[in-house]
Amino acid sequence: MVNHERPMICFAGPLGSSDHRVIELFGFTDFDPLPMPSVEQVIFTVSTTPGLLGVLPIENSTEGELTLTLDRLIFDAEDAFIIGEAVLAEEIWGFSLNGEASVHTVISHSMILDLCADFIRHRGLHVRHAVSTKAACDEVVSTRDPGLMALAPPSVGAQAGLNAVATEVAQVSELRTRYALVANALPAPTGADRTMLAIVPRFDAVGALSEIANHFKNHDVNMSSILSRPLAGERDVHCFVVVADGHANVEPVRSLLRSLLRAGHQVKLMGCYPRWTAKEVVTPSTQLPRGVLSYEEASGPEA
Repeated sequence: MVNHERPMICFAGPLGSSDHRVIELFGFTDFDPLPMPSVEQVIFTVSTTPGLLGVLPIENSTEGELTLTLDRLIFDAEDAFIIGEAVLAEEIWGFSLNGEASVHTVISHSMILDLCADFIRHRGLHVRHAVSTKAACDEVVSTRDPGLMALAPPSVGAQAGLNAVATEVAQVSELRTRYALVANALPAPTGADRTMLAIVPRFDAVGALSEIANHFKNHDVNMSSILSRPLAGERDVHCFVVVADGHANVEPVRSLLRSLLRAGHQVKLMGCYPRWTAKEVVTPSTQLPRGVLSYEEASGPEA
């Protein structure tokens, strides 16, 4: 039962989902969880409710940046700022009532099923979809079907009282998802912060991104990531989402922002937050991209 006298933190999805489990990483164990039907609803509610916090997934190791969430924060949110980040890292195991031998069907969230496609195909298993990994485990328990296997993180399967019958089911060793903590006011600097900006260049032509990058270079501000989003209805106009080291209210980032605005670029401050120092979101592959050019190939024949 929710105690409305306690602070609340909202998320998109059901109780027991990864969006719910990540709250513990932010340290808000005394907050009441408030599930909501959509990312849009989380952003709107945080924007209009002083003191309310929300968590949103913004990047994972298989899909990269989650542009649906980022677009809502860029274009729709007026008073919702990113004030924290955390990376939820979880393995995926197979859980059933008995052993693996009797299993004929797997059930899980659609993204988990995609990650376990090889395991499912090699065993010739049927597939069923669930709204979350917790819901998948709950269905195995409620149906008492020994032929049904839930694919879920170890903590979720164990909490449901199921037996772990397969521990190497996914194509990645860990599913890692970066979550943003959102609120309607910025936090004070900590000395180890990041700032996220949305920048629309003053012109969109060759050299636009280079000009923006030069502002960062001239103010000695490091870009840790950059993402380009084309604007609907605006031919060849892009919005660049940049994550930079430092806090917007502290030098040199403060001077960088003044410099970008003086030059005519449009800038939206999307958030400032302490930098996450544990596991990062990484690609599922440890290999270099196939077809990497050698110096000789890039240089071509001499004239």
